[in-house]
Amino acid sequence: MITNKANYSENLQKKTAESLGLVPGGSRGAIEIHRGYDFVPTVGSQPFDGPNRLARSEMRRTAWTTPGNPKAERLVFYELLWAPLRDQVKNHFLSCFESRSIDREALCPSRFPGEPNSDSLRYLNGAMKDRILIEGFGDAIIVLGPLGDVLRDDIDLGICMIATDLLEHEGLTTPIPEKTRCSLKSITNDLDISQKAGLALNKAKFFAMTQSLGSFLYMDTQQRYSQANRKALSGEPMAEEDLRDALLFFLTDRSTVYMMANQIALLQLARFAPKECRPDKEGVECPNRFLRGKDNSIDDSSADGQMRQYVAFNDVNDLLGFELPPYLAETPMGTFINVSVDNPGLTIPFLFKNPHAAHTRHQDNPAVIDAMVNGIPPLKSR
Repeated sequence: MITNKANYSENLQKKTAESLGLVPGGSRGAIEIHRGYDFVPTVGSQPFDGPNRLARSEMRRTAWTTPGNPKAERLVFYELLWAPLRDQVKNHFLSCFESRSIDREALCPSRFPGEPNSDSLRYLNGAMKDRILIEGFGDAIIVLGPLGDVLRDDIDLGICMIATDLLEHEGLTTPIPEKTRCSLKSITNDLDISQKAGLALNKAKFFAMTQSLGSFLYMDTQQRYSQANRKALSGEPMAEEDLRDALLFFLTDRSTVYMMANQIALLQLARFAPKECRPDKEGVECPNRFLRGKDNSIDDSSADGQMRQYVAFNDVNDLLGFELPPYLAETPMGTFINVSVDNPGLTIPFLFKNPHAAHTRHQDNPAVIDAMVNGIPPLKSR
């Protein structure tokens, strides 16, 4: 939630690399993630005029090297900025009418239908509504809705680009042509190369550092890869993108995911469904027409064999962050660890702590950097 600027990971990268004794080794500017399609925002069957060009997500690559050896890359960060489309949609259909703090002339359509309420709004009330509800939970609503599938596709394409970069280094593929959707088709169509690629991806030391809402989207991505891998093992016929996802499973399955200020516990509430309707009397039809004929079972066996580890860093004063809920430990999705942290920020003891600092300043917390670089020491027995 809220993160919307390029190079948002710059400070996190610097702190992590410095703790490993590394120095900057060169960076690659923004690369637009090419979707290969466009769409028109609609509600039901009613299309709406949106921006002339839908915003695209961006990938940035930064390498870090050993001092005195600039060609030897020891650590590579890939920063995925998926916020542009989200903000474009949110500004067009919500913020331009409700927010008191955005630059309407710069961000809103020139022919915007209607004007915002002209009544005065108390400063703190307006700031809280803008920052927490419009800028914050507005993001979550988009991700949970149908437009969230476009953002999930962008994350798939971003990880595909990372895998392509790694496999190009191994001599197994070539760079993605400009304005081409990433598919790994040249690899998945050749069984021998696909097996070699799977081994190379499986050996890669891959970590994910997710900020806020990105944690939820990334977890969704990993579950799709697990489902694709299960299809591959069962011998089911697979579409081109399923083959790509099955290959990307090898890159992500053994990874550690560091989550900073995640909203998984909150947004997972939207995933619960009544498994079946059980009428009070036997032999009668379900009286709830919305549940009638539905089972709503979710086949969680698609998550079999997952070996990844999720580590969630949470500041208890973060209004937009939540601990990973205990029930997730009962699923076969991996290992879940909550770590309580105290991020730097303005604090009035026992009364108040700046919630924005609690949500965004994990990279300024030495304990968080140390835990990601050196690991978390085992708990001492009492």
